[in-house]
Amino acid sequence: MQQSVLFASPIWKFSEPVPEGAYEWALEYKKANPSVEYSNRGGYQSRQQSLDKFPYIMHIRNMLGQFTPFNEFMIGGWWLNVNEKGDYNLPHTHPGTDLAAAWYITDNERLLYFQDPLIQNRSNLYANIFAQFNEKANKAFECKAGDLVVFPSDVPHSVEQHKLDKPRISIAFNMVAGNVSDRSY
Repeated sequence: MQQSVLFASPIWKFSEPVPEGAYEWALEYKKANPSVEYSNRGGYQSRQQSLDKFPYIMHIRNMLGQFTPFNEFMIGGWWLNVNEKGDYNLPHTHPGTDLAAAWYITDNERLLYFQDPLIQNRSNLYANIFAQFNEKANKAFECKAGDLVVFPSDVPHSVEQHKLDKPRISIAFNMVAGNVSDRSY
């Protein structure tokens, strides 16, 4: 018998130190801008902002530039997420985009979860076959402060309840295949 993977979902992780002042900038930004509710429950989530309002965009572009194919993608607007103790994000996807990304200003404490986008069709396979290979439909993904994670935007993901007294901070954005001049959409 031969076993291989068919149609896997890729995930990319880049690691660079967090630029000095990013943590303080995020908390100041949160104070000055109202929160909206999308997938967040209890946490802060800013409205989507244009790239010219993000002081760390060149840091992000330099990280993404380590993987040449990402040079063909345009970065959309960004938004700030701040979860205090007890806050979490419901499972969601990012329709209308190709890739979703999260840049962690603090550790994510292994609270980011990805779900197999085909779980509805494969629940019996997970129960009867995939379990033999220790394969699960939901997987935690750990990111340290400074890590940038990029994944297909149709992969359902969520963030479990934050358990620490110090806030968990990330910047999220979407990417679309196309010309990546200094435009944003």
